[in-house]
Amino acid sequence: MIPGVSVDVAKGSVRAFGGSVAIYIDGMKSDYREMQQLRPEDVESVQYMEAPTGKYAGDNASINIILKKRTSGGYVSIDALQRLGYLNGDYNLAARYYNKNTQYTLYGGIDYNKINGNRLDKQETILFPLEPIDRNYATAGSRMSNNNQYAQFRIRNKNDRRTLRATFNFLRNATPEDFTSYILTYSGNTIGNRRVDASQNTVTRNYQYNLGLSGNFKLNHNQMIDASANATASRNHYDYCYTENNEAAISNTLENLYNFQGNINYIKNFNNGNSLTIKLFELFNVSSADYRGTDSSWQHLWTSETILFAEYARQLWGIASLRLTPGMSAQVYRQHGHDRVSKFGPRAQIVFTLKPARNQFIQLNGSYGNSYPELSYMNGATQQVDMIQQKKGNPDLKQTKLTTAMGVYGIGFKRLNLQAMLLYNGADDLPLPSYFIEKDMLVQTFDGNGIWRQLNGSLSATWTPSNIFNMQAGGGYMYNRYSRVADLSAACWYATLSANIYLKDFAIFLRGSTPQKAVSLELETVKTIWQYSISATWSKGPFRAEVGFNNPFLKHPYYDMNILLPVYNSSSRRYSKTDSQSAYLKLSYYFDFGKKTKHDKVNIDKTINSGILKAN
Repeated sequence: MIPGVSVDVAKGSVRAFGGSVAIYIDGMKSDYREMQQLRPEDVESVQYMEAPTGKYAGDNASINIILKKRTSGGYVSIDALQRLGYLNGDYNLAARYYNKNTQYTLYGGIDYNKINGNRLDKQETILFPLEPIDRNYATAGSRMSNNNQYAQFRIRNKNDRRTLRATFNFLRNATPEDFTSYILTYSGNTIGNRRVDASQNTVTRNYQYNLGLSGNFKLNHNQMIDASANATASRNHYDYCYTENNEAAISNTLENLYNFQGNINYIKNFNNGNSLTIKLFELFNVSSADYRGTDSSWQHLWTSETILFAEYARQLWGIASLRLTPGMSAQVYRQHGHDRVSKFGPRAQIVFTLKPARNQFIQLNGSYGNSYPELSYMNGATQQVDMIQQKKGNPDLKQTKLTTAMGVYGIGFKRLNLQAMLLYNGADDLPLPSYFIEKDMLVQTFDGNGIWRQLNGSLSATWTPSNIFNMQAGGGYMYNRYSRVADLSAACWYATLSANIYLKDFAIFLRGSTPQKAVSLELETVKTIWQYSISATWSKGPFRAEVGFNNPFLKHPYYDMNILLPVYNSSSRRYSKTDSQSAYLKLSYYFDFGKKTKHDKVNIDKTINSGILKAN
């Protein structure tokens, strides 16, 4: 365990200092899934950077795993996961071949879910000017199925002066059915009580093709250049149908989405330990969507975000360092039928790190930046949600200003490490849901004047009494507040606990966390559930078996959710089988040919971006 670093096995994420940890393997960007499958004998060393500089500049924190060199041989591996409690499976095949300085890697796999019995019971009030209307939803039945397929081919060539990598990905995500039927009761002074049968079904089909090229070049005089380019083409289908008795709201949407990301970094390391990094980043999106159904329209939107910054890292007194990162960003977008919007703004970060003793660590961090809204927020489409509710995008949203301030103190006592953190996050001109009444309809859109403030104080401890056991405990207090668009706040205490036991070929992992209460970006106050799990692994040669249990004693855990706004109120309870008691069995096997090789799993992000404004 790394002190202050938390790993969520279920979500596949690594976090530290209140944000995500960037993962690299041999200096190339990777992710948790690939890191998870590495064997200890494949790893040469691990670098953890709580104050990343150089090529890692801009990361919240970074982990770089350096692997042992291989020049011949290869492997083929398979793994299969099957879950009980709800139907879920994940099956993968991987092959890697080494030929001198070149690696060839092929990945492929499928996963699926089929879940019946999810439940959402909701009471809502719509404050129409003439007469408020209450609606009560009681779930009568639900069923959902989805499946995903992926394939990836990668070539990497490396020598002492440079590394080149090319990657091609194909993804397919499909939800053939996401159906829920309700017993819906309307009530009001004029309409009395009226009971109807209602249902909602969503069908999606998404395809994505991606080509990525990247290179790392070592120059003379301690200089380096990193460059990467990724081009993605996606085709997204979204079908929505809501019915009440003989009435229906229908939407059939087809979107073509194109994305380009380019990044170039220049790094200069000086002999005195100081460094200079210059980064240029470009993100360009083009979305063209055809909406048909109850509300038909054609939407075309392009966005561009360019970020340029320079970071100077200076060593101070042999026990401290200072990072200064001034920069700027340009954000330009245009919705068909609207004028082009251009936003320019400064960016800056300052990080001071002090290590007064070998076992102590202090960091002060402040940053200011900006971002533009999600694609789906900015289009001009209208979607009919039900008989009296619509959802609209807003092409006139503002640039969001982001502010962060953080202080961290860590100290180690032989086998015990302690860390305290105080974190502040702020956002101004944040797009938030906004409700109003128009022509006997409740309309939800997005208001770009929102303000968000978060304060998080936490303590964590990592205890390693022996080589066969370690434990990490943490907890803190979190406060969230939204204002201007809505005045909402929530606060909670929280705690987490994890423990690992290693006994020869066996390992046991325990995880647990308390419920939390927060206000989401949907302005919904959400109270989460207890989460705990236990898993065990057995490894022998090329075989590996893992069995795990998630929330083994929770049969019907509910999330409580509330919305309290001037024209719309709701109170609901959501139950999902994925949160209740379940178990899984995972088996894997690999076959080496030639010399011993390292084994890692797919590092594919299996999400497909979309700019579609969705009714649900």
